[in-house]
Amino acid sequence: MAKSFSCSELGGVCDERFSGDTLEEIIKKGMEHMMSDEAHKTKISNMSNDTGETKEEWLERMQKEFDTREDE
Repeated sequence: MAKSFSCSELGGVCDERFSGDTLEEIIKKGMEHMMSDEAHKTKISNMSNDTGETKEEWLERMQKEFDTREDE
């Protein structure tokens, strides 16, 4: 069953939603979207400074959120 995350939940700047059966699928869709303009690119490039997380820590946290999220 599919789950979804918003752009802002993934670290972006808007409320567009991305759905997928795996976290990897959602992240892929989200990254394609987030590379579409400068506001998103800037937010993503500064994400580790904003969250204090490494990429690995972020992925681990997001996987936990994905695992506990209700199916749509």
